[in-house]
Amino acid sequence: MYFIHLGIAYFGDKNKLIGGFFMSNLLKVAIGIVATVLLGFFFFWLLCLNHVSVNHIGIAYDSGNGTITIQKKPGWYLTSPMVRTTCLSTVPMKVTIPSEAQVIISKVVRFKPEGVDEYIRLQGFYYNMDSSLNSVLLGYAFSGKDYPFLEIMQEAAPENINVDPLYKVKGN
Repeated sequence: MYFIHLGIAYFGDKNKLIGGFFMSNLLKVAIGIVATVLLGFFFFWLLCLNHVSVNHIGIAYDSGNGTITIQKKPGWYLTSPMVRTTCLSTVPMKVTIPSEAQVIISKVVRFKPEGVDEYIRLQGFYYNMDSSLNSVLLGYAFSGKDYPFLEIMQEAAPENINVDPLYKVKGN
């Protein structure tokens, strides 16, 4: 027996749909398309976008032609998948030499974006450049030379607590 009800064809038993097979395949195709689009957006974000935060500068190295691009403004940047990027902090940081000596053992330093080309010339480019920035700036801060990428904001020494008192107590 053949019925047409609301545009769906039934043969025999009303509970068995001929269109049911088609609907489940259509649902599978729709889920596959949505998953492919979402996966495509994820890989686009992973491979082609990088973010530069406030108080950071971005450095993009194109391995195809060897150019270096400085990303000075905070925000999102669109790059090629062949471009490696990293961010360097420009926030002042304290670098300290662990020592018991009564000399200058700590300085407050800041990375200056104007000297990033010299920094890359001396250090080279690698993806995790920011992870050891504190140690690298420690070495340059205490080298005694001026570098265009380093600003020494303050030098500090430990307090000298072994000083003579300003007055002596009588009777001692």
